[in-house]
Amino acid sequence: MIRPGAGEPADEARLRRYLLALVERRATPVHVAVAFNAVYFGFDTDAAGYAGGPLDIGDFPSVALGDEMAALPVGAMINVRTGGDLLPAEIVYKEGAHEALGVEGDIPGWLSGAPAGAQGPDQFDGTKDTSLRERLVFDADAFGPGLAASGARLNRLIRRGTIDAHGSLVVNSLYERSGDGPPESDLDDTSYYLRYLMTRGREQLDSSLAPMPLPLMLPPGATSQDREAGLRNLVNVVRRALASLPGIRLWGEYAFTRAAMADRLADGGPLGRDALETLARSVARSAAPIVSRGTAVRRRPVYTALGPALCSLPEAARLMRGTGYPSAVLHANVVLMDHVRREADEKTGLLPTGVRVALDDRWQGGGVWRAEHVGDGPASDVLRGASEEPNGRGWAECRERQAPRAPVVEPEPGDSDPGMPWPDEPDLGGPVLVHEGPGRLEWQQPLRARQLEGGYLPMPPAVTTGQGTAQRPGRAPRDGSGLLPSPGPSPDVVFRLEHDGQPSSVQRVRMDEEGWLVGLHWPSTCFPGILLDLAWQRGSRTVEARTTALIRPRTVDGESIEYRYDQRVRTRDGARQRPPDDTPLGRTRWLVMTAVRRFGLLDVVGRAMLARELLAPALLLVMTDAPEDPTAELVDAAVVELLAAGALTCLPGSQGDDGRPHHPTRIGERFVELLCYTPQVVEDRPRGHGDTGDGASQVRAKAVHHVPGSLRYIGHLGYEASPEQRRLFRQDFLKFGLVGSPELPPGYTYVRPHQRGC
Repeated sequence: MIRPGAGEPADEARLRRYLLALVERRATPVHVAVAFNAVYFGFDTDAAGYAGGPLDIGDFPSVALGDEMAALPVGAMINVRTGGDLLPAEIVYKEGAHEALGVEGDIPGWLSGAPAGAQGPDQFDGTKDTSLRERLVFDADAFGPGLAASGARLNRLIRRGTIDAHGSLVVNSLYERSGDGPPESDLDDTSYYLRYLMTRGREQLDSSLAPMPLPLMLPPGATSQDREAGLRNLVNVVRRALASLPGIRLWGEYAFTRAAMADRLADGGPLGRDALETLARSVARSAAPIVSRGTAVRRRPVYTALGPALCSLPEAARLMRGTGYPSAVLHANVVLMDHVRREADEKTGLLPTGVRVALDDRWQGGGVWRAEHVGDGPASDVLRGASEEPNGRGWAECRERQAPRAPVVEPEPGDSDPGMPWPDEPDLGGPVLVHEGPGRLEWQQPLRARQLEGGYLPMPPAVTTGQGTAQRPGRAPRDGSGLLPSPGPSPDVVFRLEHDGQPSSVQRVRMDEEGWLVGLHWPSTCFPGILLDLAWQRGSRTVEARTTALIRPRTVDGESIEYRYDQRVRTRDGARQRPPDDTPLGRTRWLVMTAVRRFGLLDVVGRAMLARELLAPALLLVMTDAPEDPTAELVDAAVVELLAAGALTCLPGSQGDDGRPHHPTRIGERFVELLCYTPQVVEDRPRGHGDTGDGASQVRAKAVHHVPGSLRYIGHLGYEASPEQRRLFRQDFLKFGLVGSPELPPGYTYVRPHQRGC
């Protein structure tokens, strides 16, 4: 399997030389997705194009100004409909082009950092597909002499309305919301390009004309999960190489040379140093108090979108065309960021005028900057201004004004972990009532890791007492109507489990004083987070449980998941495997990932978000069995590598007086940077695909095939096989008479032989 860091030093050096030549040769900043295209499809840096390359331009989707279409990512190959011949091109940049953007860069506060689909501070539905107005900047020269080679042709297409005044395509892009993962509109440009290549762009990815198509890099019989993991690793190799280039500066996922930046700053023209510095000072002055009759009136925060603001500068519009548009926008963002870092106080983040300037939205209008006069406000009211991660304060503040503040839940004594300012979610893994009738109680409950290891399962109070869910939780009274009997030895309880499509297994277990079934033996294929559907007939001493197979099996962070599960529990309890890399840096990466997953704030899809400043106390809680404490330098290096590899991302958040972080940010709270773990989910094809059976049992009976045991690499995710998988590998090693070592190699887990629906 292809993975970051697996190449020879000579190959990595050759890749960096090629990427450096690519960034120097392209007429526009190079996005990670565009860099991947160049490596994968063989962009000729001497000829400056794919001319004569492996791409079939007849298969590219066609796009025209004003189209309503399925969203396209940066890196997508397209045909621009010009009214005559199709013009092949590569999308090299895109940004939000909302109708509310003003011609001079003014933008309503609610739009800055707003989620996809928001139509106002009180108009947002996150359950529907989303249509976004976007500006697509394309490079027609990527396939030979195009628009940039002929200014007359560019002007002609603009006059005819084939492209807009900036030589771009402004379209309405439809993003779908489906499945359990994050919606398409919430993905960053690189992640969305990966999804595109695995779906609509798959034929292009698998083209046999490519220098080295992905199928040839994978072992025989590779699954769709293997394909996605291999593709993701290839992109991460390119991303890391791009970030390591000397003489290169990054803004987000875009790379450009410092020489190009120096040339702009040496230019005395409409978009040179003086113009950009003037724009930076103008953004800061926009929030300065208005002085009238000796009284200073404080303004509301002011938001400025740099794309329209640059176009409004004198004589600049003619330069903001084609690939010159993203170059100017990205350079302006860097100039403004450097201005803030140079002029602002290191402790408060304020400019000498008492104004705080910070990036608030990276995508809309080329980048939205927020300016607010803070003056002598308290330090807790000061947000970090010099961070390249957007704060998203505009949307958060407008939402705060629309809805009352949620009540703060006080932690119960003893619930919080030592050194952490908030307790774990008290309802995490608890039973959820499905049905309660006079004769039967049904509920749903995920397995926690400690329950798997300890062989027990807590029962709801209604089961232990037999008196219904309305009774106050606590030690159950022994009235004999539930499973907890009157004083005396507890008789056996029959636990009937239906799992893995097999006949029910029956165990006789005991119930202890706290209402837990103890002495359970869980099947080896159960895992932390697997969902149990449970039922109890009142008056009986039998508890029935079953698991449910997923219609679409999936791979989560390299681990095969075939049963319904609780995403939040899996995030919390799945971070228990040992690190595959036993070097100091490898152990530290594992410790950081474990700390974020165990102590980060959980959301409904299983993301865990930990304030970066709380990483140190969180690490102390997961280092109990570590051979030695990592240094601060090792922790910083591990965070940088995890961010570069995409295993962690950064999100803006805020922190209340109780120390609990919040995302999105809340008005009046101190800004914090959140390290975010997001489960990487890859879905397989549905069970019984292509079969005509009516039920799950028919699919299992009629459409199954044998899958031999195999090793799966998970080291690139910072994981190691569990002790149970190591034991199973040793067992099957002896059973099948395999040759070699009975120990799993570092970084690999074991997938046992099994039957799978075709």
